[in-house]
Amino acid sequence: MTPHFIAEALSRKLGERVSVRDIGMMYAEATPLKASPRKQQADGLSDGVTVLVSGDLSANPQVVESDVCTDSWNDSMVTWLVNPVPIPKLLAEGRLVTASSVEAVRETTAMFAKLDYRFGGGHARSTVVQYIAMEVEPLLKHVRPDTALGKQFLSETAAMLRLAAWMAYDTGRHGLAQQYMTKALHLAREADNRMLGGRILAGMSHQANYLGHYGMAVNLARAAQMGAKDAATPTAMALFSAMEARALASQGDEAACSRALGEAERWFERRTPEDDPVWLRYFDEAELAAEFAHCFRDLGHHHRARDRVLESVELSESLYVRSLSFVRTILATSHVAGGELEHGLAVAREVVTTVADLRSARTRRYVRDFVKQLARYGNDPRVREFQTFAETRLARARSEAGAAK
Repeated sequence: MTPHFIAEALSRKLGERVSVRDIGMMYAEATPLKASPRKQQADGLSDGVTVLVSGDLSANPQVVESDVCTDSWNDSMVTWLVNPVPIPKLLAEGRLVTASSVEAVRETTAMFAKLDYRFGGGHARSTVVQYIAMEVEPLLKHVRPDTALGKQFLSETAAMLRLAAWMAYDTGRHGLAQQYMTKALHLAREADNRMLGGRILAGMSHQANYLGHYGMAVNLARAAQMGAKDAATPTAMALFSAMEARALASQGDEAACSRALGEAERWFERRTPEDDPVWLRYFDEAELAAEFAHCFRDLGHHHRARDRVLESVELSESLYVRSLSFVRTILATSHVAGGELEHGLAVAREVVTTVADLRSARTRRYVRDFVKQLARYGNDPRVREFQTFAETRLARARSEAGAAK
């Protein structure tokens, strides 16, 4: 384990990731830097986070390149819905958590979230992990979950871990993202924050759906709704219903998807944005329209998807560059599906230009999926020209990003 701790210490000091291979101790790559679930439950609040962040900072491949485990999603649902909140252990006071500590984590999470929206998850992911390691993790050792202030700090920490998970997910590190989500849910449970726990389960649903685990995605979204009932704002409940609708659309269950979308709309009509926590305020009219667009696309209703995309684009703030890239790719797909090849390719070219500057694996996958839709046009020279443009532009962006590192 020593090489991993050395690499972690150097990473924190230098402000950039240093792996065990970088320090000439590549033999330690085969040594897992993990704790068993049973041990993590027995340890303090910070221990599971410490192990995960240490493995991330030291670029331990068994952490950073880990695979998704479907059993972990099941365990998360069962624990959230069935197990009571653990009885807090009395901890020595040591370094005190203050109201300022809570505010600092909340504001920092909001700042990093804006960078994520604008530049993609890969832009500031390592910086978020550094912040957790240097500013948040040391305080976790002294949090009192039986106090109001302790619960607030745990909630804000869980929100930051959820953001770290989302950034890992956006960059294609799915096992790592799942681990951060699991830790975030554990802290939300300790804080007895049912709405935030629901948001984390909804994030798990989003990832499961993206990876093709549609049934699991439905269950996770429903667990979010069940666990947060009577404890979440209407906006949160609308989001949870929208995630259920997405997964049902992926399954091709149009009737159930329509029901879930209707539920999302009914909740959304009751929302009061001022009552929503900072981490939920992104879910506005534009975002709801985008969820409808995704569902209609997956159900094959391209004309309805196009209408919702146009609504989303009109309502969206310019900050949400990644989200706009997603829905504009759906717009391009709807044009092509409707026989408007020229129009679809024109929209797609604009998307590729934007995506090339984003550090987001998900936006690139949307582009690849769009290209697959062009197969029915065979060797049409317009399609070949677009494919060449997209491949060249995205490859150059990857090369430039690699050189910048």
